[in-house]
Amino acid sequence: MIVSEILKENPKVSIIMPVYNTKSVLKNTLDTVLNQTYQDWEIILVDDCSTDGTYEYVKEIAQKDKRIRLFKLKKNSGPGTARKAGFQKARGGIIAFLDSDDLWADDKLEKQLKLMRDNNYQITCSDYEKADANGQPLKHVIKAKKRAGYKTVLLACPIGCSTVMVTSELLKKVKLPAIRKCNDYVLWLRILRVYPYIYGLNEQLVQYRVWPQSISYHKWKKIRYFWITWRKYEHLSVFHSCMLLLIWTVIKILGIK
Repeated sequence: MIVSEILKENPKVSIIMPVYNTKSVLKNTLDTVLNQTYQDWEIILVDDCSTDGTYEYVKEIAQKDKRIRLFKLKKNSGPGTARKAGFQKARGGIIAFLDSDDLWADDKLEKQLKLMRDNNYQITCSDYEKADANGQPLKHVIKAKKRAGYKTVLLACPIGCSTVMVTSELLKKVKLPAIRKCNDYVLWLRILRVYPYIYGLNEQLVQYRVWPQSISYHKWKKIRYFWITWRKYEHLSVFHSCMLLLIWTVIKILGIK
């Protein structure tokens, strides 16, 4: 189906956000949604059994705005399961992903929807900037590829989860991975098995916060989860996985983008 027709029939954007113990930063994130220049949206927050009052905090906010919908998992299961549950509740023709500590530019939805409508792209992403735990920019901008296919994403995954927007129609064609780590990486690869490219908008529309415990903060953790993805979920051979690891290492050492 043509994206312009999808938006004509159902212009609502369903924003899926897993939440777990992020009460201290959640207000800033939600404010960037409330401030969007494109206002036909709903945000689906799926609480993963928070213990810091996150659920109660969102419940209070949701009573003031019907576009904010809150659900809770029966047990702590990780962001992959939360995203999958959120998609099952989504009512929009377009799905957007947003992590509970990331921040959007005010025109994020408007600009990416225009890109999708004008070019009939069913999945898009954008540039994003890394920030530290206090929200201070690290002056490190990750540039989106204009067009990233399966092989490109398999090697480096230049896609920030909170930058992605995808048609509900396309997302229904793949099984959302209910796993704790690298669930977004696995999801992009599954989508690229049924759709040729993820298209990038080279504008910085997201600020991504890097925490000391996050995979992005620790390179060895990142390598480990890349390896798990290649072997367990993509079913690549040891040789193929080793070659990918070697190429990835050389790219990082040489600073090739």
